[in-house]
Amino acid sequence: MKKKNVLLFLRYAVILLFAVTMIVPFFWMIITSFKEPAKVFSRPINWWVDSFDFKNYTKFFTKYDGWRYIWNTVRLCAINILGVILSNGIVAYAVAFMKFKRKKVIMALLLITMMMPGTVTFFPQFIVYVKIGWYGTLMPLWVPAFLGNAYYIFLLRQYYLTIPQPILDAARVSGCGHFRMLWQIVMPMAKPVFIIMVLDTFVKVWSDLFGPLIYILNEKDRTLPVLLSYMKSSYGNAGTLPSIMAGGILSAIPTLIVYFLGQKAMIKAYVFKTSDK
Repeated sequence: MKKKNVLLFLRYAVILLFAVTMIVPFFWMIITSFKEPAKVFSRPINWWVDSFDFKNYTKFFTKYDGWRYIWNTVRLCAINILGVILSNGIVAYAVAFMKFKRKKVIMALLLITMMMPGTVTFFPQFIVYVKIGWYGTLMPLWVPAFLGNAYYIFLLRQYYLTIPQPILDAARVSGCGHFRMLWQIVMPMAKPVFIIMVLDTFVKVWSDLFGPLIYILNEKDRTLPVLLSYMKSSYGNAGTLPSIMAGGILSAIPTLIVYFLGQKAMIKAYVFKTSDK
């Protein structure tokens, strides 16, 4: 019994250690966003503030026009989420329920694309986007969402195949075509997977710096991560660090909210019985 208690204590001690290493930098980030610029690098480090003054947040929106960058990021997230739902939902239905030649070969090719790192596919994609005139526009950042994603297609297909066959047979007898069956029966029953797709897409697009930094040339179209990177590189000193931390907090809040609201759906989406079909 004593040995069991010791192991339990060690387990929670390790968990607490990792939790502290994650929480302390985030806590310092929050406190710094309320500090006066002159007190940012004071010694010893002040882990609290005299007053919670939101002037650094106000400065982020007024001096750096934060609202515009936030709106650009939200708009890009919404378009990508719409594309992910439509494209992957339809393709997954086709490979799960429709009969056509070389279906297994197509599915195998999709799975192979999952094994290719993004650094391998980036350069061919970049050349294609330049040749067709998309460089310098938002097109490379949202059009691929309407072309399907191998991982999402595979995940949806496996979940679709867990839907009881009598339900699908009853729908066919009632005269449901493929699209009606998809929109009214299959997609609602696969709601947990669509939720995790939405969450994953939101987090990826919201925090993406590389894509917007490469493809967006017009300042008015740039996103929040680009603004934070620009602030750090152009004004990275003690005088502007509180405003940078304020922008970082504002950038992190939506991601935290999305995670806490969707964590149950994430667990439910990944824990399902895989069909043998």
